Amino acid sequence: MEITLSNLALKHLVSECQFLVNGFVNKSQSLDNSWLKLKIHTKEFGDKNLIITSNAFFVSNYSLSAKMHPGGFSALLKKYLMNQRIITFSQHGADRIVVFEFPTVFLVVELFAKGNMILCDKDMKIIKAMRKEEWKDRKLEHDEIYKFPSSRGLDPSTAGFEDFEKLIKASTKTFFGGAVDALNTSPLILEHAFDELKLDKKKDSVKATASEMKKLFEMIKDVYNNKSTKPFVFGGAIYTTNIGKSGEKEFDDLNSTLNAIVLEEDAKNLPIVEEKVDKKQNKQLKELAAKRNQTIGLAVQEKEAQEKGEKVYLHYNELKELISAIEKGKLKGLTEKEVMEKINKVKPIIKELDFKKNKLIVEL
Repeated sequence: MEITLSNLALKHLVSECQFLVNGFVNKSQSLDNSWLKLKIHTKEFGDKNLIITSNAFFVSNYSLSAKMHPGGFSALLKKYLMNQRIITFSQHGADRIVVFEFPTVFLVVELFAKGNMILCDKDMKIIKAMRKEEWKDRKLEHDEIYKFPSSRGLDPSTAGFEDFEKLIKASTKTFFGGAVDALNTSPLILEHAFDELKLDKKKDSVKATASEMKKLFEMIKDVYNNKSTKPFVFGGAIYTTNIGKSGEKEFDDLNSTLNAIVLEEDAKNLPIVEEKVDKKQNKQLKELAAKRNQTIGLAVQEKEAQEKGEKVYLHYNELKELISAIEKGKLKGLTEKEVMEKINKVKPIIKELDFKKNKLIVEL
């Protein structure tokens, strides 16, 4: 099942998997569904299978059968990573990107859109990308210097209030819309913060007081610098903090969440063998199996929600420009019909627009 990790959940997952640091890669294999499996020997827990998908990674006690003749990217990883030690393992800022550092190379894992893995040397020159991609400001190709994609807003865990305040004051949107642009966080996390602090979401950004901005900023910063709650699924995404919504499913930790959700659906056509584990691990696996039937019922709903979320993520800048154009038209006194006609004449994207209901439906 396609499932999205919020950037905060990814931060907590990286923290949860820090036992992989100083582990040695014993095997690198491609699976039939384009996933990557790294067998890592850890000092504390022995051999562990690290599964990397297009939008997540997790440690599993299941053994998934690999391709017979993988070649390509998988063969290259085997050459560079075999018996190599994981020196560091970290998230890039608040983005859905994870970087594994080895003695001679970096493995950059991009967990958004279609996902990608990029092997770089110590100067960040690309040795090979799993998939070649190109944008106006960066290229994922051999011998290119790897550039991280532009972050969508400030990193809540490290940003300073002054920078946040400047962005809010410069915004032409509502206080809530300006905060969404200013901070690299989930809108649901922000919405919960607004509700908890009793802040007016519809207030113009320029009318937000210093006290209101400070309270909001500090609350979001605390969320990103605190430990996780029990992971839960809501609307096709995994969250690890209170968002004021009832989770569809709750789990003990992020690895068990991803094992239960991702393997049950996406790997159902792959041969899966449960490896020998100790009694404690076996108990955990039985609990995961018990959750299997509870999880499958959410498959279609979560996949549809995730696909919509990914489209928004991919078209973020386009949507941002669209909303700005709509707001300008509204300020000029144009009707919904007039705004739609002007914008759709350039590109037919708006399906429905209602100023009174703050409703916008687009086709991406």
